[in-house]
Formats: sequence, structure tokens, C-alpha cells
Amino acid sequence: MLSWQIILYIVSSGMFFSLLSVGFGLTLRSVKFFNLAYGGAFLVGGYTMFWLYRTLSISFLPSLVISGMTAGFYLLLTYQFVFKILFHRKAKNLVLLIASLGLLTATSAILGMIFGNQPTIIARHLSDIGVIDIFGGTLNIVEAVIVATSLLVIPLLAYVRSKTRFGRATRAIEDDIEVAELVGIPKEKTLKKIFFVSGVCAGLGGIMLGFNVGIIPASGLIYMLPTIVAVVIGGMQSFWGGVLGAFVLTLAQQLTIVVFGGSWVQAVPFIILIVMLLVRPAGILKR
Repeated sequence: MLSWQIILYIVSSGMFFSLLSVGFGLTLRSVKFFNLAYGGAFLVGGYTMFWLYRTLSISFLPSLVISGMTAGFYLLLTYQFVFKILFHRKAKNLVLLIASLGLLTATSAILGMIFGNQPTIIARHLSDIGVIDIFGGTLNIVEAVIVATSLLVIPLLAYVRSKTRFGRATRAIEDDIEVAELVGIPKEKTLKKIFFVSGVCAGLGGIMLGFNVGIIPASGLIYMLPTIVAVVIGGMQSFWGGVLGAFVLTLAQQLTIVVFGGSWVQAVPFIILIVMLLVRPAGILKR
């Protein structure tokens, strides 16, 4: 039986991966390949926040806004100078995947040379990460902020996707990018916005991780893998599928820890992924 403390952790971890999954799904549905450069935006957001907030001692809110936008611009630049060129050359998805892996690897190496390979904590003082009591269970302030931020950002993205011109253009491109262009959807402009918004989501995730347990150059790949699994489980063609997949994944990991111990937890996402691909390749939510 799950304790209240474990349930609180599932909520905070689930919301963290929900935010990452929703951002990752934006580009996946639009350009139809697994863009691992998303993990580079995750790193750029976290390390930029560390540099501004802790090293330069700039106040929190300006550092947060600049860091999130920097991550967004990073992913936008990867589109402008790498993926856009490959799209025009009709590159296969395997080529796009390898290019994105190269971008993630290069970004990780450069940030490792600048900031080192040790865990980088963004908080200026560990005492700043206080604890909140919730009906007998506890969450630290960062975990509570993760939940609050995700509850704000995800519904906002859902509203933008459903009610705005940009959202309608995004959905049209997700359905069929060539037909969308034929009926007057500005493909290049819309894709640039999609990559930017996706990068901001990744950057926010990197910032949250940096405040909570610290960030290392390998974090981009480490956290990309369960994010991809969550998106596939929930449904690659569904906006809310990433949220559902994130909670299914987090719940499965915690049940594994309770029943079998922590040694199996890293294998859980991939076991679930294989089973899901065999049983329901489209994911839990098809559309």
C-alpha cells in the first residue's frame, strides 16, 4: 500500500515529467521525429539559471525569465541552422535523430567544460529549500513549485493550442504539414514558434531539477529517456497523453521501489515501453 508521502512524491515527479512530456510532444507531433536536442534545451535552461541567479546574483524572477527564453532560443536556433536545412533536403527521420543526438552531445560536452561534471545546485543556500507539511506528508519548496508551475503552464498551453490562431496552425501542421502549407498556414513561422515554446518547457524542467537535486551535463540524456517513454506510453498524437504517460511511469517506478527495491527502478520505463509497443503502439490515448 502506498503511503501518503509516496503519493505526494508521485504527484511532484509526475508533474515534472508531465511538463517535459508536453513540451517534447509539441515538436514530436509537428516534425515527426524524436528531437533529442530537447535535452540540450533542458541543460541550457538549468545552467543559464545557475549562472545568472547564483554566480551573478541576479534576482530570481529576471533570472527565471531569461533562462527560460534562452532555452527556447537554443531550440529555435537548432531548427533554424540544422533541422530546417535537413527538412529542405528531405532528410530521413534517422538522419534527423542522429543530428539531434549530435546537438545534445555537443551541448553536454560544452557545458561540462564550462561548469564541470559535478552536480550543480542552483539554490544559493541549501537552507533556502525549505519543507512544506501537507496533511502529515512533506514536500520541499522546489517540489511544491514544480507542481504549481506545471499546473499553470500545461493548462495554458492547452488553451493556446485550442483557442488561438497559433494553436490552430499548430494542430494543422500536426495533421499534415504539406496540406497545412497549401491552405495558407505559415509553416516556417509556426515551426519556429513551436520549437521556441518547446525549448522553454525543457528549460523550465532543467531549472526545476537544478534547484531540487542539481544538474549535470549528462542530465539532458538521462531525463530525455523517461520523457520519451512517457510520451510513447500516453500517446504520441495526444497533447494530454504525455501527462497521462508521465503519471503512469512515475506510479510504476514507485511501485517497483516499494515491491522490489530501488535496483530495478531504472529498468521500469523500458520494460513498460516494450510492453506498450507490443500491445498498443499508438499509446493509451490515440488522439
